[in-house]
Amino acid sequence: MKILIIILLLCILSIPLFSHVEINHIGTSQRLTNGNTLICDGGLFSYHSGSKILEVDPRGSLVWVYIKGDIVFPHSAQKLANGNILISDTGHDRIIEVDRHGSIVWTYDTNINVPNDADRLSNGNTLITVKRDDKVIEVNPSGTVVWSYTQLNRPHNADRLSNGNTMISNSDDNEVLEVDSLGNIVWSFSTGLDWPRDADRLANGNTLISDSHNGRVIEVTPGGTIVWSYTVLNSPYEADRLSNGNTLISDIILMGVSQVLEVDSSGTIVWRYPETVPTVVDTVWIYNPSSGCTLFVNIHRPTDATPANPFPGVIMIPGGNETGITYDTTGLANRIADDGFICVHFDPDGRGNSTNNGTYTIEDYCGYIQQDGLWEIVRYLYTYPYIDTTSIGFFTESYGVTMASGVLSRHTNDPYIKFLLDWEGPSDRYQTCLDSGGHVPVPPDSQSFWIEREAALFMKSANVYYLRVQSTTDHNPNITDNSHAIALIDSGTATTYGGSGICPWTRVNDSLMNIPNTIYTIGSPPEWILDTLELYDEERHLIFLHELASKPVVSVEEGKDEEIPDLSHPFFLPSIVRSKENTELRLSLTASQDLTLQVYDVCGRVSQNIFKGYLPEGDHRFSINFPQSGIYFLTLKRGTLLISEKVIVLH
Repeated sequence: MKILIIILLLCILSIPLFSHVEINHIGTSQRLTNGNTLICDGGLFSYHSGSKILEVDPRGSLVWVYIKGDIVFPHSAQKLANGNILISDTGHDRIIEVDRHGSIVWTYDTNINVPNDADRLSNGNTLITVKRDDKVIEVNPSGTVVWSYTQLNRPHNADRLSNGNTMISNSDDNEVLEVDSLGNIVWSFSTGLDWPRDADRLANGNTLISDSHNGRVIEVTPGGTIVWSYTVLNSPYEADRLSNGNTLISDIILMGVSQVLEVDSSGTIVWRYPETVPTVVDTVWIYNPSSGCTLFVNIHRPTDATPANPFPGVIMIPGGNETGITYDTTGLANRIADDGFICVHFDPDGRGNSTNNGTYTIEDYCGYIQQDGLWEIVRYLYTYPYIDTTSIGFFTESYGVTMASGVLSRHTNDPYIKFLLDWEGPSDRYQTCLDSGGHVPVPPDSQSFWIEREAALFMKSANVYYLRVQSTTDHNPNITDNSHAIALIDSGTATTYGGSGICPWTRVNDSLMNIPNTIYTIGSPPEWILDTLELYDEERHLIFLHELASKPVVSVEEGKDEEIPDLSHPFFLPSIVRSKENTELRLSLTASQDLTLQVYDVCGRVSQNIFKGYLPEGDHRFSINFPQSGIYFLTLKRGTLLISEKVIVLH
């Protein structure tokens, strides 16, 4: 085994960096009972694209996203008691209710022109504010209008008060109105307002107003006295007073970029999204003995990562002849770090800054030399104090899958690599050589060259959780079908499921699109991501990274629920870490099952066959002997369902 040599020139940049993600045209934001925040992003208004609904946790990590591409310029999203989301699909002149899978379960679209808000009332009806029709209506579940108020001028965000009255921001008339059920105005405020877009009646009887064009949120008494204000804003859309006394504000900053702020009574920002957690960059130089070159590596870490609170690691591997610095310029590395990962990127040997000041400029095209450089980076990360070494994976773009799969195939000993997220990488020489329109200037008949550089070959001995992301049309115009994606999935999927590899789990795109551990053909392909939905790749990749790193995730691409093992399964397999030779596995079944229980070593070979057959309902115990220290995978199979748990044995 090579000796790890590290030259550390610069450890920590003192300037914190923030994520690059943008909320383009923010609508409502809702603090949920679990502490998460639901955010309505209208997207790019001028292009009518990019609309999405986000749910983020308190540290700003993405836990659910609705990105089906079927909503245009939404202004409001409300999570209901049943877990569904009520959305004002403003650009389509409709209100929809969607479940957590993204399926529409209720729609109202009768005679509403630019609805900008919808609230589900306690009686089951829905209160809808319709801007262009100058009205607020209440409709029952069957779609019948049971109440309306029409004496308005471009209203926003009506709320039903506890006294049965309705609070309305009558924006173009620069006033806030409270009207009773008969349509009588019983309270109003207009002093100094300029296009108010939201007003809430507080528990103390005061009213919280988002005074949009004045760039402020104010709290006024029933007599009209301003008793609190927050003015460090550009164009607030909505404000809610939280149970802790703070105020949650949706604000458009500039040029279509928005944010959500939580401020306390003194006006101090205590939470924000995006840029919830600052990130810091550690720059290190890591020596690759195979080339004699010192590699430039940037490690982006969130500031809440500590040795006592480590985060999963993601190594970004660029495609083509690209350098890792691209992930700095696009902001993607900070975005991933901000979402709760140690995000690593580098310049492969001979590229970018990894040239020994220009003396080493040999391009290896993801061959053994560059693979060895990546391996040295992996080994270094096992000494990095902020990273969870049980959850390190690769995220590859395009040709980068060749370098990653080569490492997974050739370096099968410790350290352990857990997952591979592969975005549209090629499978073999016929997609990458210059003769086929690729970028590698070596003909396909050069066997000695290509044996180092074909991902489909390497993937057969890669022992990782493998998730392939593939759209209907590949980003490479020279690839006219998706046979390369099918070839890679076949190569990685375990022979148990009809594939050629040893991966404990594989999938194409999200779980409701495609079943895990499935082999495909051109005639019977998986479901691809629609080309029109590639706009949402960043959100999709974040959700997939959370899944692969085994962070708690509610759902994935297009607002669909992810298949993750939980107690609703008919069996539950616990995690095991033991330091003695004999381990007892306790398995509790809530229903009779035909099961196979096996132990694999880190190379994907069957180490032990523990049980195969029929088990009745109830508790069962199995004794497992691990003859030597190492990493093993305890797998339980039922039909096509596989659950695998890593076992660390220390003698």
